[in-house]
Amino acid sequence: MIYFILAIIFLSLAHISKILRQAEFIDIYECPKKNELSKAMSISYMINFVLPFKVGNLFRIIYPGKKMKNGVSFSLATIIIDLLLDFYTVCVIYIILKILGVNSANLSFYVLISLLIILLMIISVVFKKCIKKMILTISGIFNNSIELKLLKTSWYTITSFKDMIQRINKIKLLIYTIIPWILYVLSYMFLSLYFSYLNENVKFVDIFNMFYGGKNLFVPTLFIINNNFGLTVAIYLCIYIFVPIFVIYIVSYFYKNTKSSSKKYIELLPHTNVQDKLLFLEGYFKADNRDYFKKYIELNNDIAIIEDYSAGSNATTMLCSKDGNLFYRKYSFGTDADKLHEQIKWIHNHEKKLTLTKVINEYYKDGVCSYDMPYVQGAVTCFNYVHTMPFDEAWKTINSALNDIDKNLHSINRRKSDVETIDKYIDSKVLKNIDKIEKGSYIKPLMKYDFIYINGKKYHNLEYFKKYLNKEYLEKVFKNDYYSDIHGDFTIENIICKKDNKKGKDYYIIDPNTGNLHDSPYLDYGKLLQSIHGGYEFLMNTKTVSYNDNRIDFLFTKSSKYYKLFDEYVNYLEKKFGAEGLKSIFYHEVIHWLRLLPYKIEKNGDRSLLFYAGLIIVLSDVEKRFEK
Repeated sequence: MIYFILAIIFLSLAHISKILRQAEFIDIYECPKKNELSKAMSISYMINFVLPFKVGNLFRIIYPGKKMKNGVSFSLATIIIDLLLDFYTVCVIYIILKILGVNSANLSFYVLISLLIILLMIISVVFKKCIKKMILTISGIFNNSIELKLLKTSWYTITSFKDMIQRINKIKLLIYTIIPWILYVLSYMFLSLYFSYLNENVKFVDIFNMFYGGKNLFVPTLFIINNNFGLTVAIYLCIYIFVPIFVIYIVSYFYKNTKSSSKKYIELLPHTNVQDKLLFLEGYFKADNRDYFKKYIELNNDIAIIEDYSAGSNATTMLCSKDGNLFYRKYSFGTDADKLHEQIKWIHNHEKKLTLTKVINEYYKDGVCSYDMPYVQGAVTCFNYVHTMPFDEAWKTINSALNDIDKNLHSINRRKSDVETIDKYIDSKVLKNIDKIEKGSYIKPLMKYDFIYINGKKYHNLEYFKKYLNKEYLEKVFKNDYYSDIHGDFTIENIICKKDNKKGKDYYIIDPNTGNLHDSPYLDYGKLLQSIHGGYEFLMNTKTVSYNDNRIDFLFTKSSKYYKLFDEYVNYLEKKFGAEGLKSIFYHEVIHWLRLLPYKIEKNGDRSLLFYAGLIIVLSDVEKRFEK
């Protein structure tokens, strides 16, 4: 009887050690709930006892997965890896049995399947781009909810494999793989010794085949026992199987289900917004930019991404959470990282005088640049502020920001402009961009028309306005511009307003842009015009556009407050800079549209037509104001 008791004890310990191994996989990304893993294993083994095809593993996936932070998809990934390790261990055991002279038809099955799995792994590495795109294509057949689940499962499986190779303690993994199988082998040996004591012809290999034989993997354990053993052996086998199942179920109540307060876990998929998750995964499985996604995960693996606020640049801006604190993170890679680093330096150079966002954390190394900004309770973009507050209060805030940059920014390093710099500015920001715009895939077909119709209204096409966009004409417009330190991207959304503010200024400024060549304050005023005059933010919120021949149609809902704000702003500019300065500012707005469009052509497909329409409408209005 002692052999039988030892067999049950070792089998129970083997099951528990397997639970601890699965917990190691989970522990990379979240605190493992060992009590749930233990319950799931015990119930799944009971299901496998009476049902075919090891369907109990589905319960082992779904039950704890629903209680995991990363969900069922991640649970599936851990079980796949767990089963693969077991499969190869069983294969090794069959090889050892063969060496010891114990023949089994199951060896060829395991070797064949093992080689097939290795072949599939090699194919998946060699053709990983094609496989990723195939996964994306298949997932895209279904609705967004199913697509997200399929992509998440694939992502978790791929990432889990990589992280377990790179991050998990190899000695620990080896120990957690060897120990349970030593315990299983000892258990089967003691059970076979007990059957020998009972004069039953049940050997170690018979017990091993019962659990792991190739054919037996697809039939219930009860069926195998009933068809291969006598009544006495069958009763003992049932006791042998069910007592450890009962033990690990009872053990589940002794695990403390506590959350780790000190360990920092990797965020497997840091986004909290469902749509952001889907967009990220679709981008990953398009397999276009491997380095970007690798750096993206490295940078954001310890935060939760609440919302993506990225707009019209190659930098990414997100609202994030870490240790219960909210903050904004902005980052870029490659050459864009160098530009972002210039932005950080600009903020530090001007933060003592100008009302700017604070930089609370920054990083710049190996083609990666990021910095964090504090989340301010009640702070909104000036676009939202204008549309939710009384007009006089909104204008007062904008006027304060304008006076701030005039006094504390545009007064720094003030100097005269020069023709050489103006010419470089026109060459790079006007002429080159016009050439890019005319070659845009959706805009190029419009170039053959003298007139285009935007929402039913007739406008001259771009070719007509080139008489105002050549070097000779623009030199005259910009000849009396002056230079100083400038913000470079003074849009209405880069002015952040604080509602119900009772201390200090009720705004702060974010996201400067360096590298403008023609560093005139008029660029800043023209950038604000792009918002208020051109309605950039409203175009950004317009999701669809229809087009046919020389017609562009879309829903343009520029608000009455914007029209009122535009009149107030133009009056402000004219009083401050006169008619000549006002004209220069409006032409700088036009150039901001010319600079924007190549980016929109590259990133936004047919929606680039919205911004082309915006350019034409602005050009038409500028002509009416200053050229007729």
